Amino acid sequence: MRLNRRATTLVATAILALTAPALARAQATAAPTAPPKAVADSVALNPGPWATDLKLGVGLEQSAYSSNWSGGDQGAVSWSARAWFLGERQFSTKFNWRNELEANYGQTSRQSRDPNDPGNLVWDPAEKTTDLIFFESTGRWTLGAFADPYVSLRLDTQFRDESNPLGRIWLNPIRLKETAGIAKVFHKSETREFITRVGVGMRQTFGKTIVSTPPQVTASYTSNDGGFEWYTTVKQPLASGRILYRGDLLVFAPVFYSGDDALSAYDAAQSALDPGHRPVADYWRTPDVNWRNTFSSKITKVISVDLYLQLLYDKFDTATNVDIADQVELDDEVQRNVRRAGQFKQTLSLGFNFVVF
Repeated sequence: MRLNRRATTLVATAILALTAPALARAQATAAPTAPPKAVADSVALNPGPWATDLKLGVGLEQSAYSSNWSGGDQGAVSWSARAWFLGERQFSTKFNWRNELEANYGQTSRQSRDPNDPGNLVWDPAEKTTDLIFFESTGRWTLGAFADPYVSLRLDTQFRDESNPLGRIWLNPIRLKETAGIAKVFHKSETREFITRVGVGMRQTFGKTIVSTPPQVTASYTSNDGGFEWYTTVKQPLASGRILYRGDLLVFAPVFYSGDDALSAYDAAQSALDPGHRPVADYWRTPDVNWRNTFSSKITKVISVDLYLQLLYDKFDTATNVDIADQVELDDEVQRNVRRAGQFKQTLSLGFNFVVF
């Protein structure tokens, strides 16, 4: 599995690198280059109006085969939609405010043999392939010192939670995080950016679990934790500007968790039932790491190739209902949120992207 993922990533990267020069020449021939857009210059501390950027994108892939197709191939329909907004303003020489919003959603449906009539192909229900809602608002005091004090509010959720085999829940879970600390701007311009920050943060999770079905009955829960955060964002043109790289690395090291005692009690009860049980009570102390990378190359003014790579390590997801009374149900809930190995995601897409403003 690891070898396949590495091979897929290398092939995708090679395709992007090989096609970028030709695609860039096609873009230059197809449409003139627009003049650079003014941005808030928080390094020079020049106050100005809001600098905004809104991009919308959509991708679609489709294939279908007759039931007697000799190769045994099966069709598929995949679609994805994404929106990204950035609004930033240097209000004065002493204060910068930045807001970022990102929303992605996509589904895939595949053809398969009809279990009641194996000679025919039917379309399976669509399954989601990407799902993300993210918003962050950051205020930074640009005082001219080595680093700038900052405060930040972040929200993370998804359109549909499909992790429970009993059913789906909309906008679940909802995670809020408030952080404060110091930020260092190493470079900032319209085309390049390198900002890193360290601070302390508090996280709150508001979630729901499915208790019974049908009809679907849910129970609400909350959890809290806090710790230290390190967050770095980078924007850098590559290949003489033909490829734009955007990346961010987020590391959060918890120091307390509201479900600590409940997890310890779970371990004790589970060990009594199963001597081979692996304790999980300390898993929440492991730092969470989320590293996202996007390589984009434009073919024309509206068509682009995007390579997305994400490495995620979250040994225990604190968005877990640890207050379930039934031990069997609690064991299912906890084990569903334990991930002892890192997670990897890679997508290569060709789609339409529109710069609204």
